[in-house]
Amino acid sequence: MIRRSFVRALALASLLVFALSASAVAATKVNVRVEGAKATLFEGNVAVSAGKLTSNTGEDRSSHLCNVAANGGSGPPAATPTRALQAASENALGDRLAPLSFEWYASFSDFLIGSIGGEAPTGDNYWELSINWKVAELGGCAVALKKGDKVLWAVSDGTSPALRLDAPRVARKGRPFKVRVTSGATGKAVAGARVGGAMTAANGIARLTLKSGSKRALGATKRGAIRSNIESVVLR
Repeated sequence: MIRRSFVRALALASLLVFALSASAVAATKVNVRVEGAKATLFEGNVAVSAGKLTSNTGEDRSSHLCNVAANGGSGPPAATPTRALQAASENALGDRLAPLSFEWYASFSDFLIGSIGGEAPTGDNYWELSINWKVAELGGCAVALKKGDKVLWAVSDGTSPALRLDAPRVARKGRPFKVRVTSGATGKAVAGARVGGAMTAANGIARLTLKSGSKRALGATKRGAIRSNIESVVLR
């Protein structure tokens, strides 16, 4: 009886350890977009988990945790934006993100992103991080990501608004339809943004008429602003 109880307890303990281990390594699915000064380098979904990164520039060339708990954030270890950037670079479509330059700064227990895809911002520009359209107030290893979060790394001087494009999923060929461009951070309409050959009015709306093709990828641009997300419109 005692032996049977001991075996049962051991089995339950093993299951608990396995469950905790599985929870610790479970990946979080997020959307990552990287906007260079002249082109979009990546936009897609990736699975990311808490872990380490290796500093490959500066004096410290060792590995350090990038999991929130060890980087000045609050809460348990979690997936982070900097780890998501690394995961995107390992994606089949992330070849334009390599090489990545990480430099460890012990003074604030986080990494500085020096360059992405060999692109190092110049002047007052830097790689700015936004989560769900809001500029992050902490470093890229100190922010905990949740499923479905939108991570944006973009070359910015800190004053460039990130454009947000909203478009219908389906449109009729040869018939006009509306798209809208706003500031992702504030939600305010953006006038003068170009989308699919049209320009947005004061209310941020542009009317498009697409006559050919089965699907069209649309994006918004404006001088002095960060390019928008890409929206795919199916034409019927």
